[in-house]
Amino acid sequence: MDHKISEDFIEEVRRQADIVEIISEHVVLKRTGKNYQGLCPFHSEKTPSFNVNPDRQMFYCFGCHTGGNIFSFLMKKEGLAFIEALKKVAGKYGMELPERELSSEERKNEAQRSRWREIHEWAACYYHDVLLHRPEGQDGLAYFEHRGIGPEVIQDFRLGFAPDRWDGLIRELADKGVAPEELAEFGLAVRRETSEQEISYYDRFRNRVIYTILDVKGAPIAFGGRVLDDSTPKYLNSPETKFFHKGRNLYGIHLASRGIREVGYSLLLEGYMDTIAAQRAGFTNAVASLGTALTKDQARLLKKYAGKIVIGYDSDKAGIQATLRAGEILLDEGLNIQVLLFEDAKDPDEFLKKHTVAEFRKKLENTITFIEFKYKMLIRDTPLRTIPDKAELIRKLAPDILKVSSVVEKEGYERYLSLELGLTLEAVQHEIDSLTKKTRGNRGNPEIFSQQQDISVKKRNTIEGTDIDSFQESYVHLGVFRAEQTILRIILENPNYKNQVADNLDKEFWRLQEHKFIFENFPENSLNLIDNDSWYEKVQRRLAEIYELSIDFDKADMLLKDCIALIKETKKKETIEDLQAKMILLEKSGDMTGALALLQEIGERLKRGEK
Repeated sequence: MDHKISEDFIEEVRRQADIVEIISEHVVLKRTGKNYQGLCPFHSEKTPSFNVNPDRQMFYCFGCHTGGNIFSFLMKKEGLAFIEALKKVAGKYGMELPERELSSEERKNEAQRSRWREIHEWAACYYHDVLLHRPEGQDGLAYFEHRGIGPEVIQDFRLGFAPDRWDGLIRELADKGVAPEELAEFGLAVRRETSEQEISYYDRFRNRVIYTILDVKGAPIAFGGRVLDDSTPKYLNSPETKFFHKGRNLYGIHLASRGIREVGYSLLLEGYMDTIAAQRAGFTNAVASLGTALTKDQARLLKKYAGKIVIGYDSDKAGIQATLRAGEILLDEGLNIQVLLFEDAKDPDEFLKKHTVAEFRKKLENTITFIEFKYKMLIRDTPLRTIPDKAELIRKLAPDILKVSSVVEKEGYERYLSLELGLTLEAVQHEIDSLTKKTRGNRGNPEIFSQQQDISVKKRNTIEGTDIDSFQESYVHLGVFRAEQTILRIILENPNYKNQVADNLDKEFWRLQEHKFIFENFPENSLNLIDNDSWYEKVQRRLAEIYELSIDFDKADMLLKDCIALIKETKKKETIEDLQAKMILLEKSGDMTGALALLQEIGERLKRGEK
């Protein structure tokens, strides 16, 4: 492993990467609750026991007990070294490994990014505080109350208010050492030069309710402001800057990332209030595309969380055009796209005001596919009067149909057009085929390898043959093994318990070296920066195994006490023969320190006449 790669970079790659997407290239995964399951790629099985947890970004097989993170999966599956696995994952998500020390310019850039985040956090706190606690925010609070938004939602979305002052934010952040030039550089203030060449600055957002744009971690990265009167522009958004790009972020993703995983699809909406209204009604998978046309980057971001998108844009002409553009971009990414239709409301926010949550849910159950939606919009705008009109319509829909990877879906759309247009299926298929170099010779033998699991035995083991350190575990009392893992699960959840364990048990009480390593290094040192690739895989496997334990953390104190007592009691009953067997294993694993400690204990017991 290469220590020149910083822990920050490794964690950034893990944050950007999607373990479900990476593993899906090797395993057919099916969502089951919050997790995904499939047939294990490391041993032969007929019933899925391979589990992927997207929240923790870890995998674990309950059959062969193999587990780990995104890097250890590729190391084991593709025989890669850690640095190769890191490079592969980073490359997939457009990141390059830093092969050298940062230049002065790069260090300056990183410092500037840190400053940008700090200033945006201060600005978000200021707007939020004005809304909730200062007299200047009363109009904004009244507006949100009128829209049915209460304190909890205000907190969740970090909503705020920019007072009707030219220098509210400038003065507030000046007390924190922020210069107006910095605010202007980051899009929070505007630079003004008079005819006398005097330079001054004023707040970008004034007398507006503030929608804070948060990244997936919940950190503020930009703002959107809406006026409370008829002045223009009605909406004002943070400009594109060196560190903020509208087309790479989604409004509400900080809350929706988990919701999308849980329900299996994204609800893509158009505005801030649509997203807030949907989230408030319990649709925790709702996001918005920041008032811009959907971009490829946003489509890829959505794809990380689920393969299905329901578009719920406004029902006016502009909203329909935006739906058509978004659908084509999402199709390019191979996503399953449905469209939500509103007959008696302009948008989701208005619909939820007029109707119940149950009626909105029923709408979601009756969406139509994007291609059906596009067909309906095309014939609405241009009624079909002649046979050439029908042929032209098929040609307009053909590019979208050809993007669909499923052969069954493709034929379904072709049959749909056949019935709608009164044409034979063969005629529709021939018209579509004529627009591509591909021939229907592939129709009976489609290339669907991306949807098939790699079941070759080249990189697989059987349960009987897999090396899962069972030879070492067989010498560990089952109760002690479980006690060690329970202790670590509690510490991983709350490191404050670590001192309690250290005070009650000596340093050499651990029976498994991976357990000992995790205990000694978490949380002070990284569990990623490990010199030996084989050791890295073992540690990550144990971590995945431990995280799968179901623990009642409300009873952590009692559990910890019981585990410590069991370990102490078992150690008293341990025979010299047990210690000798353990010492041999430690020697084989290269832990000479542990082996010598056991040798010393064996000697002391022999002196006491024990057997």
